[in-house]
Amino acid sequence: MKTRLHTADVLTFTLTGAEPQRALTLAALHDIRLFHIRALPSGVQAQIAGVDWPRLQALLGDDRWTVKLLRCRGPGGFLEQLALRPGLPLGAAWAFLVTLLLSRFVWTIDFEPLDADAQASLRQLLAGQDICEGTLLTKDALAQVQALALQQSDRFGWISLNFTGGRLFVESTEAEHQTIESPPTQTALYAAAAGEVTAIEAESGFCAVTVGQQVQAGDLLVDVQRLDRKGNPVLQGASGRVLARVEKSYSAAQPYYPTQLTLTGRSAAAESWQLLGREFYRTEASADYTGTTEIDYLPLHIGRVTLPGVIQRTNTWETAATPCHYSESTAQALALRACRAQLYREFPDAIIEAERRSIDPGEDAAACTVTYIFCANIAEKP
Repeated sequence: MKTRLHTADVLTFTLTGAEPQRALTLAALHDIRLFHIRALPSGVQAQIAGVDWPRLQALLGDDRWTVKLLRCRGPGGFLEQLALRPGLPLGAAWAFLVTLLLSRFVWTIDFEPLDADAQASLRQLLAGQDICEGTLLTKDALAQVQALALQQSDRFGWISLNFTGGRLFVESTEAEHQTIESPPTQTALYAAAAGEVTAIEAESGFCAVTVGQQVQAGDLLVDVQRLDRKGNPVLQGASGRVLARVEKSYSAAQPYYPTQLTLTGRSAAAESWQLLGREFYRTEASADYTGTTEIDYLPLHIGRVTLPGVIQRTNTWETAATPCHYSESTAQALALRACRAQLYREFPDAIIEAERRSIDPGEDAAACTVTYIFCANIAEKP
């Protein structure tokens, strides 16, 4: 028994020999404390602190008495087993250090509260900052990505990235948009098109037209000043809407045989396998295609065990300029749609009341001219 490993134990022993009481007295004189002393037919049984055991053995080590250890109670037995197997504590210490180090790497990213589009957007943002599974993450990098997520996306009202125990958590709330109107400037409102004024919704400024009045493009609708009774100018910024009934024509043409970029059906994929931020395996694309490219990040797994790594897969779908053929009816429908798109680009709030169509089938393209009668806001600043 290695006595230095049992100093914190309580040892039970037997003392046999001639006059055991004399041995007990001798131990007391040397400040060796014995307790739970019990008489036996051939001697005594007692307990002693492990720290005093070597002194007792040295004191009673002659031939008159026999000291026999019965049992130990305390951590000494466990420590003695560890001393016989030094690999156990060393392995435990090594495992602790490795676990502490690996917990600083990203093992998994939890996008659970986000929908698929938001997950893809945030994944690309993280990848742009070199953050993915297997990355050694720092607080500065995490704070920088969180700031970029708030600046570059109008999807999130609030977003928080929390990293603990190798797991990156994403918490966010949906953005709530609120329109804040800036103060009106000292600029008048003019008519963007000719028409009949149907309603005036001026928020500030001085109206220069009345409901039912015919106006031409460029006419003054809301002025920024007027004279008071004394002839002094009164200034006020112009803002608001002036609704009018407008008649305007738009034209568009749609070729029967246009050339468009279409998918050829051929694709190629390249993969980069990374573990702990290091690439250990790569496959190149089978061909160098030009077209649509998409990068996916797939967490690395062995069965159901997640590893601190990622598979970066780059997919490329080839596109080529391909001649298409539109039937006459399809080309006419596309041309009509283009006319309506022009209307809504110029007047987004237009409400169409009537329309007249003029369609020329043509030899190479379908040409359409549509005259719309609609109500819309025609007030604009120069």
